[in-house]
Amino acid sequence: MLTSTDMALCGLDPHALFAPVANCQTVGLAVSGGADSLALMLLYAAWSGDRPRAVVYTVDHRLRPEAQAEAAMVVAEAEKPGLTCRSLVWDGPKPSSGKQSAARSARYRLMAKAMAADGAEVLVTAHHLRDQAETVLMRLAHGSGVTGLAGMRDFSVVEGVEVFRPLLGVPAETLATLVARAGLSPVHDPSNADPAYERTRWRNALPALGELGLTPAILGKAGERMARIDAFAARAADEFAEAHMTRDALGVLRIARAALDHADPEIGIRAIDIAVAAVSGARSFALGRIEELAARLASGERFAATLAGARLVAQENAIVIHREAGRHGLPTTSLAPGESVIWDGRFSITASRAGTIVPASGLTRKRFRDLTGKELEGPVAGLRAAPLICDARGEIAAIGCLEIAEGFAVEQIPLTSRAGNCGNRPPGGAVALVSPE
Repeated sequence: MLTSTDMALCGLDPHALFAPVANCQTVGLAVSGGADSLALMLLYAAWSGDRPRAVVYTVDHRLRPEAQAEAAMVVAEAEKPGLTCRSLVWDGPKPSSGKQSAARSARYRLMAKAMAADGAEVLVTAHHLRDQAETVLMRLAHGSGVTGLAGMRDFSVVEGVEVFRPLLGVPAETLATLVARAGLSPVHDPSNADPAYERTRWRNALPALGELGLTPAILGKAGERMARIDAFAARAADEFAEAHMTRDALGVLRIARAALDHADPEIGIRAIDIAVAAVSGARSFALGRIEELAARLASGERFAATLAGARLVAQENAIVIHREAGRHGLPTTSLAPGESVIWDGRFSITASRAGTIVPASGLTRKRFRDLTGKELEGPVAGLRAAPLICDARGEIAAIGCLEIAEGFAVEQIPLTSRAGNCGNRPPGGAVALVSPE
């Protein structure tokens, strides 16, 4: 166990580190058995006072024969200070390539399921300053914009799991010192030193970069500054969206072209990003594609283009963007009474009675008018990509946000920037996500 002297010598205060999650009832701690995550567990155990209940999660990926014993070590060390620990196992066949990525997805999937059972609101991880430096370098090499160059954030959502990273400003060497002072022998995963992985290659390059002055501390500080710029630009883009974008009840979005023409280029790029994300429900597409669209719009060109399932039509006075079903179509799902889902990343739907959500792919302008008493003002393709909600008898109860019968509350996901949060925020709740396969 750590003493107050150990923590003072390392300049770490558990109360300050974990303060952003102090109001949680239960948190999860991701602990692999490496020095970083063991230090995280030790620091949490040293947090005195009225702290949230913690559940430690360790995962045996069944990729190395030593993994089972390593997981058992984590369980034993977690129990010493009275922490509950769950040892999770990734069973089943393993891919022949992309093992690290597959293992990461499996790890978060297993922990998400366990967290739901335990009532854990946020997963606390041991990402530290060197991890942040590697991330900034990798994203720089990949041509990321300001959002990417801000690196990892204190809070983010990874594979559907709310994650908190309290150690991003702490050097890896400090964490290793803490573990050594506690008398623990950390696990060493040989894959972390395998140059086949990009992160390892950047890690190996850090000493040479440090000699040139590009230290983890400098890279981490650069990430912090980028995060501040990113947050400022994101707020400006959100304000632009609120002032100059409209969405109809079916999710068809319009941007005033004159406003976009007069916007700062960075804000214009982010506004298009917001619009495409809102219409497509996607959260991952290349910045370069958005920049290309922004350049074409800035030239005054009239054109049509598709990106990430969003169809953009540049008209003289407006840019109209609607959802396209794409090759895989749009999702169909059933609803139980009291259930809430996010449909296609665009609509939040809560049922007070049983029903089914399908895309309105067969509707025509006339059928829409007959059902709603309204004329369809947007493109038919936008109508046919909207959710059609039917009750248990098959009667239509809603089209998009237009209510035809009671029993289903439908709202659109707010228009907001995809930029990461650079400040402290408490974890939020979640509902089921329903997207195309």
